[in-house]
Amino acid sequence: MPSGPDSRVSALDSLLEDAGLDAVLATKDASIAYLSGFWGLQLERFFGVVVRPGGAALIAPSLDRESVNAAPGGLERVLYSAGVSNGLPELFERLDGAKRIGVEEDHLNYARSRALIEAGYELVPATDVVMRLREAKDAEEVEGVRRACAHIQAVYEELWASLAVGAIESDVNAHADYLLKRRGARDAGSHILFGRHAADSHGSPDGRALAAGDVVCADISAQFDGYWGDMTRVATAGEPSDWARSAWAVVKEAYDAAVTATRPGATARQVDAAQREIVGAHPEIGEVLHGAGHAIGLEIHEPPFLVPNSPATLREGMIFTIEPGIYNSAQGGIRLEDDVLVGPGGPVLLSDAPLDLRVLGS
Repeated sequence: MPSGPDSRVSALDSLLEDAGLDAVLATKDASIAYLSGFWGLQLERFFGVVVRPGGAALIAPSLDRESVNAAPGGLERVLYSAGVSNGLPELFERLDGAKRIGVEEDHLNYARSRALIEAGYELVPATDVVMRLREAKDAEEVEGVRRACAHIQAVYEELWASLAVGAIESDVNAHADYLLKRRGARDAGSHILFGRHAADSHGSPDGRALAAGDVVCADISAQFDGYWGDMTRVATAGEPSDWARSAWAVVKEAYDAAVTATRPGATARQVDAAQREIVGAHPEIGEVLHGAGHAIGLEIHEPPFLVPNSPATLREGMIFTIEPGIYNSAQGGIRLEDDVLVGPGGPVLLSDAPLDLRVLGS
């Protein structure tokens, strides 16, 4: 697990020959940050890190010169004037003599891919090459996720203390995002749903009011200092219904099973199966609508994904969300989620936030 941008560049350089590549072009925000320490705002402008044997360069518009020059990595900085150049001539200059270029095929857009091909380069999918390094986190990265979780845990306590019957769903989400941003979040993604709306796990918060007896499914994620935390907790407005108690118990059992399965050598599908078997055994309560979770780090969703068709093998240093849930259109949704490190001896929880079914106002 290489630590720091320069050692990561060296590690990627060492993979080029075996991958049959003359260079790798990283264009994802997270991959650029991983290799250079620089976070940019891409929009329409080109950003990239080129890694070639013995050297690497960060290419970015001069608009970002202050942040580029402040980045901790030791790679060459190449700034271009947006409006005068689109960054590709500078890229071609750094690729001079290379032929087979590994690219992040799930990110590089069609127009830039075509420009590279027309300039004579052979493009080779290399997302897996970059992610092979990014998947296993070093100690500093693990602490980054742990710190993000600590901030989220603190926001939960503020949220539960203030949430009451009559609160408006969209207002509560905006307030949670504000609390995260006030604590220094670079990005925030609160997703807090009330009552039957919580059965729509990706539903958009709206103007509904929290009613007595409603389930509250609160999925809160945020990025601090580059690293994401992603946690889900549940509460009820007043005493839980029989459905809420039963659903929470099933999901907690599934959560425990999936966390226990999150260990080196297990496959992603095995972790998913651990929770799916338990939740799927209770159709009278609700349905299974998603996998057990996903990797997390510089991006909130990273591969591998804990789903039934994934053969990926877990390695020490990976971090996953474990987030089983059960959903019933007439009642709502219950989900429990934590970020779990694949440690040498098994799973390591990166937060200690209580998992209990919170009763608001008690």
